[in-house]
Amino acid sequence: MGARIFPSNIRFKLVVSLLSIVVVMGSLSLFIGIQIINKNLIREATESVRNSLAATSELYDEEVEKRSRIVEYLAKTAEIARATGEENRKVLFAKLIQIKTEFAFDIVNVVKPDGTILVRANNFEAWGDSVAHYRYIQWILRNKKPAAGTGILGYENIRNEGKDLAERTIIKVVRTPLARQRESQIEDQALVLKVASPIVEDGRMIGILYAAVLLNNNDRFIDRFRRLLFKEERIDGREVGASTIFLGDIRVTTTVMDGSGRRAIGTQVSDEVYRKVYDEGQSWIGQAFVVDKWYISGYSPLRDIDGRILGLLYVGVLKDKFDVALRTTTVLFLLVIGLTVLIALFLSVYLIGVYTKPVQRIIAATHDIAAGNYHRIEVRPHDDDDSRKIANGFNAMVAAIGERDRKLQDLTERTILKSEKLASIGRLASGIAHEINNPLTGVLTYSSLLLEDLQGTAYAEDLAVIRDETLRCRKIVRGVLDFARENEPEKTAADLNAVLDSSLEILEKNVHFQNVEIVRVYDPNLPAVPVDVHQFKQVIGNLAVNAADAMPGGGRLTITTAFEPEAGLIVIRVTDTGAGIAPEHLTRLFEPFFTTKGKGKGTGLGLPVVYGIIRRHNGTIDVRSKIGEGTEITIKLPAT
Repeated sequence: MGARIFPSNIRFKLVVSLLSIVVVMGSLSLFIGIQIINKNLIREATESVRNSLAATSELYDEEVEKRSRIVEYLAKTAEIARATGEENRKVLFAKLIQIKTEFAFDIVNVVKPDGTILVRANNFEAWGDSVAHYRYIQWILRNKKPAAGTGILGYENIRNEGKDLAERTIIKVVRTPLARQRESQIEDQALVLKVASPIVEDGRMIGILYAAVLLNNNDRFIDRFRRLLFKEERIDGREVGASTIFLGDIRVTTTVMDGSGRRAIGTQVSDEVYRKVYDEGQSWIGQAFVVDKWYISGYSPLRDIDGRILGLLYVGVLKDKFDVALRTTTVLFLLVIGLTVLIALFLSVYLIGVYTKPVQRIIAATHDIAAGNYHRIEVRPHDDDDSRKIANGFNAMVAAIGERDRKLQDLTERTILKSEKLASIGRLASGIAHEINNPLTGVLTYSSLLLEDLQGTAYAEDLAVIRDETLRCRKIVRGVLDFARENEPEKTAADLNAVLDSSLEILEKNVHFQNVEIVRVYDPNLPAVPVDVHQFKQVIGNLAVNAADAMPGGGRLTITTAFEPEAGLIVIRVTDTGAGIAPEHLTRLFEPFFTTKGKGKGTGLGLPVVYGIIRRHNGTIDVRSKIGEGTEITIKLPAT
């Protein structure tokens, strides 16, 4: 044999075993811990994005509402109303320039009641063209009330507002992986935040004050959202949080940067998100690859005044933020495990060396004994209790070697005697079983033969009962003997009403039931139930006999069945008008061998057997009783 690579002594094995346990448990803890932390981080990140998305929607709505109140207030000022009524374009132009500058609007116009432009703040010379097709203008013309929200302007309309706005509107579409295919590679529509309010004089609408903020390439607008939500947190020089507004599937303003460090204007949302949010009108939250980085992202639809979806609102948090936390946690786990292994190694070597010294002495002593030198091990004063016990035990073993042959001989004799006794008991049990089976087999055989011969006669029904009850006797005996072994019932779908009738027909002829009125209250809609018919007959038999014993002077035994479809339960109630059960006995009814009957009148196994059968049918049994009034036993079984 070749030389061993590692030592084969007990000290080495104990050290390796302990270290293996430490390493395995540490690795398992690391794996489980990382999974839990990662799951919690993702859940927290998703919840954070969900809240940020809701906050972004609220900020957007607040911006719309704030600008709506501004325009509504300005439309009511006497200066604008008077100038509009007089169609004084110069005065209105100067006022609109002031409004545009002071309140950071990109477009401010006054529209006549017929939907034509009276004056533009961006282009004094461009007027008279119709904007009656604008949805918000149409809404005010119909309702005579202010309107505010998100809308779209075509390129021709935005070009009338000025060259600079037209240039901001044009966005070149950047092909994006997983995005839907577009026919046009240029987006020339403008996504705008629109507000409008009627100008009223003497109860008559004389015009409309219309203002809008162009969202295409509007860095200031989207940066404000990001600052409010995510502050200035960065990872590797990149902003952790991102906000975007989409027109359709195109980013028209965003804080997301592409690989070159420019805003990712013109990139597309993935087709999966587009279908979920734009087509189905639902929010989407999850991990998404945005331009060139993974984000925990959230998208929600952006609608106009009529509820049409025009675009999407987006917020996202760099997944790197959570990956950094996971990596840091993993490193800490590894450091803890490494430190634990080193400490465990040192302690294992030291402690195992201390605790195995008695073993080493025993090993040396065994070599001496093998050589024929029988001597005791010295018990040292500084040895611990276990070491002394080991030494004393070894010494006792050495002292007992001389008696080994005698004890072995005695043990052999006792074993042979025990085997003979067991064989005798086995033969006796076999004989008893044979003797019991013989009469049962005879009864079963002759009743079956008589039943075949007397089919169609008045005796056929009684003979069928004898045959069936003989089979049931054999089944009951086996069931009682198997009570403690939890045998599974042999279930078949059965009509419980018919099973109850079959059992009661036998009992009605019993002498105990001569003065007992049996009342059947069956639910005709009771479904078939999977039960062991023989065991269930045993249940009903035990309960009915107990009820009859409780009514020695006669009474009423009521058997009720019902179906509770909501709970999926079959309910059977066995009610008697007997003496009742004392409260202190109710809690012990199902204890084996507990009985309230007189000596020789009960074994105390009836109700425990019933309880075991019902439990094996996944059912419940409940007892209610009152002294002098009777007892009600309720059985509930699953209908399937």
